[in-house]
Amino acid sequence: MTLNFRGRLTDAAKGMVYAWFADGHSMRKIARRLRVNVSTVSRYLVHSPAVGPHQRGARGVCKATSARRRLVKRLAMKESSARPGTREYPSSYAIAHQCRLSGVSVSVWTVRRDLRSMGFELRSRRRGVAFCKEDETKRLLFARSCEYEDILFSDEKIFDVNDHGCRTEWVPPGGVASVRETMRWAPKLHIWGMIGVGVKKLVVLPEGAIDAKKYKLHCLQRVVVPTIEELRHNGRTPVFMQDGARVHTAHTCLQYLENKLIRVLDWPARSPDLNPLENLWALLQRKVSDRGPTDADELREIVLEEWEGIAQAQIDAYVLSFPQRLKRCALLKGGRIGA
Repeated sequence: MTLNFRGRLTDAAKGMVYAWFADGHSMRKIARRLRVNVSTVSRYLVHSPAVGPHQRGARGVCKATSARRRLVKRLAMKESSARPGTREYPSSYAIAHQCRLSGVSVSVWTVRRDLRSMGFELRSRRRGVAFCKEDETKRLLFARSCEYEDILFSDEKIFDVNDHGCRTEWVPPGGVASVRETMRWAPKLHIWGMIGVGVKKLVVLPEGAIDAKKYKLHCLQRVVVPTIEELRHNGRTPVFMQDGARVHTAHTCLQYLENKLIRVLDWPARSPDLNPLENLWALLQRKVSDRGPTDADELREIVLEEWEGIAQAQIDAYVLSFPQRLKRCALLKGGRIGA
């Protein structure tokens, strides 16, 4: 029996397919022998772990198919520097479109099958800010010159009641997944945080726009300065990190930190991937979205509860990963890292 009750190849048929394919028989000939469709044989060879990526499509394929796969591979490996705005590894739709422009009629599903047969893998793309060559140069110089060990990282984050959690959901048989509803004017909560080794601070900022005066009062005077003075009393010499937001780099704020003898890290622009606090924000966002707040009061309560529930050891691990981030950034010549 060639097919099972699900319409798939049986184990005996799979063994014959692999043996005939290794002997150099084409997929069409194998399908004719087993009296099945060519797509059934092709699907097994593409997903079979017994057939290596270097073997898939190497034997038993016609010259037209080999030429098409060479074109697909060349288009998939096109470097992003060839034309501004292009991605290094384009989508299957873009590859199929370029194949049609080159005179090769091919569908998106054929492109996907060819890419899998050549060992390509489908990966999720990370989000990241866009920066130019000058930003990469500054990031590279920062990664090579930063020698501070005790750093207090700070950043701001806006939470809302919209669902930012997992895109998938478990449902019973025949059930339908719920809708990820998004409100245009959703209740929000603006917070500011600071982390370090043994340090975990969170400030709920007042409603409305945050200017230099509010930032100095709620963050610098009430949190940063007392925390650093306490650490100095314990024999530590921390360095304060803040990004280049206009509120943070205001003259009144920088002058206040200078008067308090607090060293401020010269942070490169557009470098959230180097800040360990961004990873903590992502973790906190998932936790908050999983609980599904519905109004501003519930959002505030959940954010504070989940923040208190994060262990200090986990925060210390994020902070201690900063030297590895710098090494990774230096190896990439100032490029974006996957933190």
